[in-house]
Order: sequence, then C-alpha cells, then structure tokens
Amino acid sequence: MLRVTLTGPELAGLEASGPNDHVKVFFPDPTTGELAAPTLTADGLQPPEHGTPYPRDFTVRGARPSGARGFPELDLDLVLHGPALPDGDDVGPAATWAARAVVGDPLVVAGPKSSKLVPEGFDSFLLACDETALPAAARWLELLPAGTPVRVLAEISSGEDKAYLPTLRRGAEVLWLQRHGELGTSPVLEQAVRACGPIGAHTYVWAAGEAGSLVGVRRYLRRELRLAPRQVEVSGYWRRGASDFDHHAPIDPTDPD
Repeated sequence: MLRVTLTGPELAGLEASGPNDHVKVFFPDPTTGELAAPTLTADGLQPPEHGTPYPRDFTVRGARPSGARGFPELDLDLVLHGPALPDGDDVGPAATWAARAVVGDPLVVAGPKSSKLVPEGFDSFLLACDETALPAAARWLELLPAGTPVRVLAEISSGEDKAYLPTLRRGAEVLWLQRHGELGTSPVLEQAVRACGPIGAHTYVWAAGEAGSLVGVRRYLRRELRLAPRQVEVSGYWRRGASDFDHHAPIDPTDPD
C-alpha cells in the first residue's frame, strides 16, 4: 500500500464526506509516459485528441482544504498488485507511475460525482473486504459514530497488511483472513461472512474487493439470509483478468438488482 498525496489549486471545492467516495485518476501511458485525459466542456466530457487515457478509480482516503503548500490536498492509497519494473512491464499504469513518480508530476483527477454518507438506523456494522478495499474500510472506521459495534473481515496476502489499520476505533473488531494464493482466487472472505452466523435486520453489511470473489458473498446475504436491499452493499472494485472493469455494473449477472 502506497500513500500518494496530490495537491494543487484545481482541487478546491473537492468534498468527500462518505466512506465510499472515490475519484477517477488518469495515469500516463505506462510505455510512452504520455498523459491523456478527457476535458470538460459545455457539452460534457470530450475524449482527448491524442493518446490513450488510462483511468483508475480510487477511494478518497483523505481530503484537506489547505495543505503544506497552501493548496488543497487529496490522499490516495494505491495497492501495488505486483512489481513495478522500470521498463513498464508490470501489472498496470498506477503501479508503473508510482514506481517512477517524483514530486511535481501531474495527474488528472475527476470526481467524486456524489457522496453517500454512512447509513443511519443501524445498530451495528459488518465490513468485509480484500486488501484493495482496505482504504474504504479505514474510512468506514473513521466515519462511523463513536461506540457503534463494527466487525471487519479483511482478506490479506501477508501479515504486513495488518499495519494498514494500526489504530482501531472503540467497538471495532478486526479478523484478518490470511489468503494462500493470488488476489481474487480465494474463498476465505465468503467463508468468513458465512461463519458470522445470523445477521439481524439492524446490522448493515458492506463488502468490497474483487468482483468474482464477492458473487458468493452477495448471494449468501441476499438469497440465503434474505437481507433487505437497504442493509446490504456489495461493490466489485475490480475483476481479475479485466483491465476495463466497470465497478458500477452488477457483480452478479444472474441478479442485477
């Protein structure tokens, strides 16, 4: 996990009040280094005249109206899925950029489009995620009302990932799920959710991470437990093997609701 702080007058007015608020970041071409992004006009977003955009979505980890340089600041935490090699032969544009970036390098940021606040009317919360959604889980822990019981089920690849949530809020319980194998290939998260037992009507369940791994989680919550839609949010942040995954699309093709 790598913390990146972006700053500049263009970030003025950026607001992120919800735990799932995210921005779309346009990275340079991993091979050529060219930064291409759409431009906002009176007619809406227009594609770039040259180059190929490389957009990726990231949770807003933190936002401040004024930072050390006097400009607004935006914190993003990048999960590096694999080695970022100098020749650009790595897993994606974000990791390649992170391996080469120096202070002053430009990026293009769009969003957040909207903000979904912490839902009200629930007595407890269950958060389930893999390491790609740990930034959002951290935001949940920061924004939930003090004293609210919350359990976090976090799938990780190594013990080093545990350092990402060093300070736990009162009432929070974290269960670290060691994965053996590559990200997006393990059933440990679904198994842990099932092991929680009955989930009452006053518990809100949020799950996020690799879309394929979450299909079983969603089917368990919605079909087997028959939890109400208002108390369940399952979000696929990415899909294994898909570089252009639409995280707004339903993760379960048999149940688009």
